[in-house]
Amino acid sequence: MNTVFFKRIAFTAAVLSAAYFSGCHKVEETAVTETLPPPTAMTTSEAVQAMATVTETETESETTTETETETAPRVIVPKMEWNSLEWNKEFMEDTLFVGDSVCRALYVYNDLLTTKQVAATGGGAARNIYDYTFKMEDNEFTLREAAEYYKPKVFFLWMGINDINMTEKDVYANNLKAIAEDMLSISPESKVVILSMSPTADYHEWNANERMREYNAAAKEMCEAVEGEEIYYLDIQDILSDEDGYLLPECDSGDGMHLSQMAYTRLLSYITVAMDEAAPVDTEQPDTVSEVSSDITDTKRSSE
Repeated sequence: MNTVFFKRIAFTAAVLSAAYFSGCHKVEETAVTETLPPPTAMTTSEAVQAMATVTETETESETTTETETETAPRVIVPKMEWNSLEWNKEFMEDTLFVGDSVCRALYVYNDLLTTKQVAATGGGAARNIYDYTFKMEDNEFTLREAAEYYKPKVFFLWMGINDINMTEKDVYANNLKAIAEDMLSISPESKVVILSMSPTADYHEWNANERMREYNAAAKEMCEAVEGEEIYYLDIQDILSDEDGYLLPECDSGDGMHLSQMAYTRLLSYITVAMDEAAPVDTEQPDTVSEVSSDITDTKRSSE
């Protein structure tokens, strides 16, 4: 009897042990299957398409970021082709041109600008412009006094012929920047546009065209590096020069460096287009502008 009893107990224990270990194994299988489902199959073409979608999304994101952070260009480039000798007198009323003898001639010729709009003198240069006073209307002003009195919408700094044989190009550019920043400190609502030096004739030797272009390039580079200030650059060389880069005969006053009335008319017309089309100033065209006929050169020569 005892033998049978022990056999039954042994048999029962074996059955229970098998059931226990079998159940543990199935629990582990179920847990692994639920935690790590089999991967979804993807063909090569589907994978390539998915990668392309991601790339397009990243590109769009990068483009958006670049657009949002893009700053206004410092070099003014007219969007519209310049092909006229009309210029905006109303806009020019609220400007101040600062410079040397080339700049001063803007008010010497009839029907161009007045002494109210020009602070310039024969020896004026970026290195010494503060040494002079200027006869403007019924007043005698230093440059800083003129800036304070008129507070124009735009200062045009146009000088250099008295700098290029006296200072290095980087010094010239830095002097222009210092003047520009000073004008803005006096008249914060204004903008400053630095004009390139005009070209010289092929027979002129004192100020070589090549050297002037190097100084113009330094001034342009300086403007491009400006951040957070209303300082811009406008190149006027091409509108006054021939295909070889020399001063056009009709723009030459006779000495190969100073300009004719035709040249100044071209300049004012070009500035009107540049400022209207390219930027930093909103200049609506008035109903009446100065219209200059194509035979202005003959008129100028006869008056001389």
